[in-house]
Amino acid sequence: MTVSGKRILVLAPLYNTGKKKDATGAFRPEATVFAERHGVPREQVVWIDNHLSKPAMRAEVLAEIAKVKTASGALEALACFCHGWKTGIQFGFDKTTVGVLAEVLVGVRDIRVPLYACSTAQGAGGDDSTAIGGDGGFADLLRDALCQAGAVDCQVDAHTTAGHTSKNPFVRRFQGMGSQLGGTGGFFIVSPSQKQLFAKWRRALANTDLRRDFPFMTVAEIHAAIAG
Repeated sequence: MTVSGKRILVLAPLYNTGKKKDATGAFRPEATVFAERHGVPREQVVWIDNHLSKPAMRAEVLAEIAKVKTASGALEALACFCHGWKTGIQFGFDKTTVGVLAEVLVGVRDIRVPLYACSTAQGAGGDDSTAIGGDGGFADLLRDALCQAGAVDCQVDAHTTAGHTSKNPFVRRFQGMGSQLGGTGGFFIVSPSQKQLFAKWRRALANTDLRRDFPFMTVAEIHAAIAG
């Protein structure tokens, strides 16, 4: 898939959490390099004010999506570098409001939403050593909502565990596959059970631009890149 940087929106939190350096030490630097890698205009790299209430953060995100759509047309990708949980992401979206995000995002059938956020791919149907799982978690519900809103070939990539925002190798992919309803869980891009390949995947994410490129690659392309 070829994606225009003008139709990508990149989000990260403005402020650190307490005494942590999560925003300034991880989320914002990784978001910045991701945007540079994909030619995203500076005005489409946005730091969300995470001191706001959840409704206010949601409103800010929705407003930024609307700006890009007005200026450049339908979004092709939304990349979120932030904290995440099985039930939602730091920017105020959770299982009860995921449909609001999906409705605003929809414009192309195959929109990509990489969630560089912990644990959003958790859910029923498997643990971290199982290929299929994550049903009912935030990433799964976002894929379902995108499908139901018309983005039937959408793709959501998300982490099953806590870890570094872009180097975490426990990544599941949730695809629309043409369904108007959604699906049941997602699959590991590289299964932890494939120990040698998984070790290469981990090293590639830690040391190369693959961690910024894989949301726009097929599984076959990813496996070829790390098998090398």
